[in-house]
Amino acid sequence: MTRWITVTLAVVLVAAVFLAREVGFGSETTTWDAARASAWAAFVLLWAAVFTGIGVSMKYHPGIEGQVPALELHRVAGSLGLAYTVVHAGALVLDPYIGFAPWDALVPLTAPYRPVAVAAGVIAAWLLAAVVLSTWLAGFIPRRTWHLLHRAGYIAFALGLAHGVAAGSDTEHWVTHVVYTASVGSLLGAAYLRFLARDWVAAHRARHVPRQHMQ
Repeated sequence: MTRWITVTLAVVLVAAVFLAREVGFGSETTTWDAARASAWAAFVLLWAAVFTGIGVSMKYHPGIEGQVPALELHRVAGSLGLAYTVVHAGALVLDPYIGFAPWDALVPLTAPYRPVAVAAGVIAAWLLAAVVLSTWLAGFIPRRTWHLLHRAGYIAFALGLAHGVAAGSDTEHWVTHVVYTASVGSLLGAAYLRFLARDWVAAHRARHVPRQHMQ
């Protein structure tokens, strides 16, 4: 179900941006505004997907009941993040002023505007697509391959952040600084618990398991 929602959402929103441009709905910056809004949505959703993915992998709350909400949020956030990434790329291609060709949004280092910064975003998009597709095909690919592809989510977030900082038009705004700082700080904290504080997490789980059995 999630995959069809993702594809449908991406197609509908790109079509809406195209129609808005063709009929002159809104202002002259409609496509650019759509590109900015979808970029923010994609970034926040990518952060949510990585953050909840770390939480699921830690099994901080033992038992199936404690894992399901985070796992579903992880899946939905990743899929929607990919959808809004497609919308972001489509809006840039449709924008009459920036001058992006379709391959500029697909092939790194071909964009006329800040090619290195845009390339970081293109690579991040492809990595996110690989992660989401591996989730959709989890039952058809080896577990080790699936796990390796999922680790690409960390790289996708880092490249997406670099893309936003170096190529985004909102980088100088204080709100942007707060969002970037909070997202990086929360992921670093979660990664610390996941990789460097495993004993503490294991002790937390051990304290809670007996309570669940007693209920």
